[in-house]
Amino acid sequence: MAFAEFPEIEPLNPEFRAGHPKMRVTVDTERVPRRSEDQVLEALAQAFPGLGRHQCRSAAALGGAPVAGTRILLVPNDASANQAHVFEHLTLELLGALDDTASRLSGVTCAYTEPPERNDVFVECDDADTASLAAWLAAEVMNGVLAGEDAVPLYSDVLRCARLMHGAPARAWTPQRLARGADLPEPRAAAALEVLSRAKLVQAVDFAMNFSGEPHYRCIAAGARAGSHIRAK
Repeated sequence: MAFAEFPEIEPLNPEFRAGHPKMRVTVDTERVPRRSEDQVLEALAQAFPGLGRHQCRSAAALGGAPVAGTRILLVPNDASANQAHVFEHLTLELLGALDDTASRLSGVTCAYTEPPERNDVFVECDDADTASLAAWLAAEVMNGVLAGEDAVPLYSDVLRCARLMHGAPARAWTPQRLARGADLPEPRAAAALEVLSRAKLVQAVDFAMNFSGEPHYRCIAAGARAGSHIRAK
């Protein structure tokens, strides 16, 4: 990950605001996809209905066609670029959900010639920590859906819990407390915590005394999660 204005890519999307901060995420997609990108997008659209409101124009000149009742365009015979493009839209959707103050955000995906599975994804953002959290969540969700996991209700629950915890990062959360705050059944809150823990976006907290016996978790700053992979330019 890197954060800068990246003026060199602004001509690639006329919706970019000149000089607005952006996040660049370099992603390697699956060389042999376990699920087709249209199946992945269909599953994601069920978990995140906001994807249906996204505008997508740049792929039209490449023969792109909308999929899964969305206006997100996938191009023929380029699974890698399509996976990365879906990741771009998912990151934008999660970023908007995590930051209520975010205005309209735009992005673009740039495929590498070599290696063919590599892509640079650029998205506008106002806060690097929130943007990196959205990107790590998007990667975890994409990996899960590609592996055949049901996106509903798990990943919509994950977003709801991440949003709640992101708003109170210093607080210790138990599955019971998170279930109450997110208005979810406790087993679903626990499953969401498991995903966030697997992605190393939350970590277990050890106490000298824990009378409840419930596990406690706190948020890890997404910048710390990314470590040396995040850099400002």
